[in-house]
Amino acid sequence: MVTIVYAFRNRDVLRVKASLDSLQQQTHSDFKVVFVDYGSETNLALEIEKLIGNYSFANYYYVPSTTLLWNKSKALNYGISKAITPFIFIADVDLIFHQDTVALFHKIANADKAILFKLGYLTKEESQKIETPIAFESLKPKHFGYVNGMVLCSKKALEQINGYDTFFHFYGSEDVDLYVRLEHAGITIEQREEAYFFHNWHVIYNSYNDEVMSKTPRLYNVKRINQQHYFFHQQHKIIVPFNQEEFGTVVKKEDQEQLLQPTKIVELPNIHAVVHHFICVQLPTFKNEIVKITIQEDAYYRSLKHYLKKLLKKQSQPYVSIKQVNDLLLTEILYRYKHHNYAYEISNDLKKVIFTIKL
Repeated sequence: MVTIVYAFRNRDVLRVKASLDSLQQQTHSDFKVVFVDYGSETNLALEIEKLIGNYSFANYYYVPSTTLLWNKSKALNYGISKAITPFIFIADVDLIFHQDTVALFHKIANADKAILFKLGYLTKEESQKIETPIAFESLKPKHFGYVNGMVLCSKKALEQINGYDTFFHFYGSEDVDLYVRLEHAGITIEQREEAYFFHNWHVIYNSYNDEVMSKTPRLYNVKRINQQHYFFHQQHKIIVPFNQEEFGTVVKKEDQEQLLQPTKIVELPNIHAVVHHFICVQLPTFKNEIVKITIQEDAYYRSLKHYLKKLLKKQSQPYVSIKQVNDLLLTEILYRYKHHNYAYEISNDLKKVIFTIKL
C-alpha cells in the first residue's frame, strides 16, 4: 500500500481539486493521501480542509506555521511521519495523475529502490482545459522533464536518512539532495519512462525577483545557497543531515501562541552598526526569553539632509535598507534559528520587519 504525501501553502483550491480528482479516478484504489497544509491563511485552510473531506482516501493535517518561513522539507517530513504504509510517494498539488498510476506503484515499489518519474509540463492554455472528470489522454504537454520532486520510496529508507534536510527554505534542491543521500545510504535510484504525470501550469518561482523587498519573505540568491548545500552533501557523501531536528516535528499552536507574550521588546532603526551588532552579537546571548525585535526605517534615512550628505560624501551614520535587514534576518534563521519557535512578519508598507523568537 502507498501513501501519497502533499505539502501545501496558500495555493488555489481548483489546483488541489484537479489533482485529487485525478486520484479519484484511479483504477487501483489501495492508496492513501496525507495532505499537509503548512500554514495557509485561515479562510483558505478551511476551504481546503472542506474540499479534502470529500475524498475518502485523504487525510488533512494543518500546521500552524503562518508566520514561519516556507519550508517544504519540514512539511514533507511531517507528512511522511503520519503515513502508516510501507511505501511513500511524494506528490505536488500541481500533479495530474494518469488513471493507472497507483496500479503502477503496486507493480514497481521496491524497498531497495527510490523510483523517479518524468513529468509532462502543460502550458497555461492546456491547463485551462482541465475539468472533472479528468481526461488525461486529451492533455498535451509542451515538454517532459526529469528533474522534479516526485519519488516513490519505502518509508523505512526515508526514515533511515532522516527525511528531507530542513536546511532548505523557500525553493530548490531539497529533492535532488534527498536522492543523493538515499544513494549514499545504499538505495538504488531508478528512472521510469511512463508518461503518467502532468504538471498544471503556474508562475514559476524563478520569475519572482528576490533582489527587491516584498510582503512575502524572499532571500537574495537563496536558490544558489540551497544548491551549494546540496553540493556539499554530494561531495562529502552525507547520509543524515547535520543539525537535523527530530524527524517529522513541526511547530504546535501553543508554541506560536507563546510568541504573543514577549518577555523582551527591542525596537531598532535601520542603522547598519546597530542592526548588525544586535542581530549577530547581542541576540544569541539571550537565554529563556521571548524576544520581539522590530526594525524599521528611521525617518532620517529618506530625508533630504541625509540624501545631500551622501551626495556630498560627508561623514554620516551608514544605514541599511529594509531589504538588507530582511536578508540578514533570514540568513540568521537559516543558519542559526531554523529549529526555534519564531515568527517573521513584513509590514504592508515594506518599511518594517518584526522578528519574534523564543530563545
